[in-house]
Amino acid sequence: MEITPVIKDDFLTFDDEATFSTVIGKLKQSEMRSGLVFRKDKYLGLIEKRRLLGTKIDITKTKIKPFIQKTPLLNAHADIIETSYLMYQSNFLFLPVEKDKKIIGVVDALDLIKLGIQLPEIKQFKIADLKLFKPKKINKDDPVSKVVDIMFDEKIDQVPIFEAGKLYGVVSYHDLLNKYLTCTPKREFSTKFTKLANSRGAEPDMPHLANLPVSTFSTNDNLVTIGKNAFLTEAVVLMVKNNVTSVLVMDGTDIEGVLSLKNVLRCFGSLKIPQNFNIQFIGLKELKLNAEQKAALEKIASNEAFKLQRELHNEFSLVMHIKDNSKEGKQNKYSVHLRVEFPGQIITCAEDDWDFETALRKTFNNAKNKLKSKFKGNNDRRKQYE
Repeated sequence: MEITPVIKDDFLTFDDEATFSTVIGKLKQSEMRSGLVFRKDKYLGLIEKRRLLGTKIDITKTKIKPFIQKTPLLNAHADIIETSYLMYQSNFLFLPVEKDKKIIGVVDALDLIKLGIQLPEIKQFKIADLKLFKPKKINKDDPVSKVVDIMFDEKIDQVPIFEAGKLYGVVSYHDLLNKYLTCTPKREFSTKFTKLANSRGAEPDMPHLANLPVSTFSTNDNLVTIGKNAFLTEAVVLMVKNNVTSVLVMDGTDIEGVLSLKNVLRCFGSLKIPQNFNIQFIGLKELKLNAEQKAALEKIASNEAFKLQRELHNEFSLVMHIKDNSKEGKQNKYSVHLRVEFPGQIITCAEDDWDFETALRKTFNNAKNKLKSKFKGNNDRRKQYE
């Protein structure tokens, strides 16, 4: 299953010379967690709200450049399983999508897992099958810096806090960040603090967020929870409905752990579905590709063949002939000829492009379209090949 249905084109962009105050304003107004950063037309990376937590900066003067995080780039036709694994490995919940060397959109992990629960392999999983995150017990009087570290390192939205060993509430990064930026503390904090906190250049004179007790920011009602014996699909629906990246997993009145998006992405990305295809390459030696290019070609071919497997539900073989049609002194132009063989049937298609990876993906797309057309509205014909 491809990620194409969940690619969004309504993402925020920032110049790398922008100040934090500009970025914060746009992120809060749009209620988005992240934005992409460019220098003119060149993509540099992304900036997250989360990076603000615990920082001692003057947001009106500090530029975002030192806080930009470099990210992997997704292909518009990437498979949901490989994308989940990439998000888990790179520790990002928001990644840009590239096509023809341009950023065309973004994929958010919440949208990705909502699509992913359609995978038949996922429906069998229960929350108890996953390894949950079990944070250290945070007391309501502990400094909020402990919670900030957990949120950033584990990519979770909420951290449970306790009083005398019993659940007191949760601290949400969304509420924490909003209170930090507007900073309206409780009465026990001085008027001087309030005045400093609301001034534009308050940092570093104001008592810093990290020194405040977590109870200042806690939510004690309407917590997002789920039972440990629930199905994973139920947890995903709950996450999407509440727009959170983690939920508390309960065993009665006790906390079993925290189910985060990272847990779900790891589950999706670790799916090992048996491959019932083999690929034969023709013409690789004549292409004179370097080791990195050859590895990329084989990876793309394997991923695209996996998608064909979802269409065919049967054993099949691929014969792929790749040629370099360029003339001496000119830019290389590649052609890809693909033959798909399965019981009683053969499908052939071809494409060419200046970029061999693009030519390869185009060819596989043609093959998928031919298969969909062949089996469209006729499940009986499909079953005879299964």
